[in-house]
Amino acid sequence: MTAPYPDSAPYLARGPRACPPAGARRRTLYARRTLHARDLHANRGFTLIELLVVVAIIALLLSILMGSLSRVRASARHFVCQNNLRTVAFDFTLFADDPVDSGARRKEGGSGSRFRLETFQEKVYRVNDFWDVPGKQTEGYDPDKQPLMCPSASDQLRRIADRPCRDYAVAPPENVSVAFNARLDRISMKIQDRWVLMEVQLGARILEHPSVPLAFDADGAEAVRKLVVPYYSTPPSGDEGRYGTGQFWFPSMRHEGKLTAAFVGGYVLSTREPLRESGWDWSYQPPVE
Repeated sequence: MTAPYPDSAPYLARGPRACPPAGARRRTLYARRTLHARDLHANRGFTLIELLVVVAIIALLLSILMGSLSRVRASARHFVCQNNLRTVAFDFTLFADDPVDSGARRKEGGSGSRFRLETFQEKVYRVNDFWDVPGKQTEGYDPDKQPLMCPSASDQLRRIADRPCRDYAVAPPENVSVAFNARLDRISMKIQDRWVLMEVQLGARILEHPSVPLAFDADGAEAVRKLVVPYYSTPPSGDEGRYGTGQFWFPSMRHEGKLTAAFVGGYVLSTREPLRESGWDWSYQPPVE
């Protein structure tokens, strides 16, 4: 038998148990070392740098996820606030349009049924003549059932018996989150060279002015700092009298920098520039009848 390679003749002569040639031994040793290295690499675990990289990636993913969840929650609260204000606007339409006496202090006169805005406000808050918890002097509100509580504001608000709304029947005042248009409660007028705020009554004709803001997000804490009641607010809007000072203007831009308002017409809008919106009639004042 002729060996295919000269250096393999001794190996073939000694039979199958003889040692392999040097080249084959080197290849076998290299393969074993490679497998051993792979085993060591597989069993050594993560290095500190690899762990830090993994932790950083997880933290980044969590921050992205939390940011998305936060935006979703904020959008949900804004949606609830809009629905609450829409409910208030709808109830106001019924209250103003109904000729039947639906409030204990609603007054009859002149051209038909007349009422104070405060009366409607007390109806929604269920205070004063609308108190519905006999035998109790105070009662906390359920935020899920009180449309004048914005879900993005404090959920701690209570009502006090035997008080009109203006006398802090809803407290604490700094937690009040929705205010009514002050010009629908008291108008700014000049009497004998002196500017005063005069109470005004409303009737069904107020519904002929749908673009007038009715209720909107307010900052009760800012009202307290300005030493005014938090239930009524209005911007200066060119007024030369009491409203022109800006003391009664304390809006809250709590919904992603936007103010949400319900209108006499029954609709709800949100904006970042409530004083620059051409369709928002802040200056309207009901006539004295």
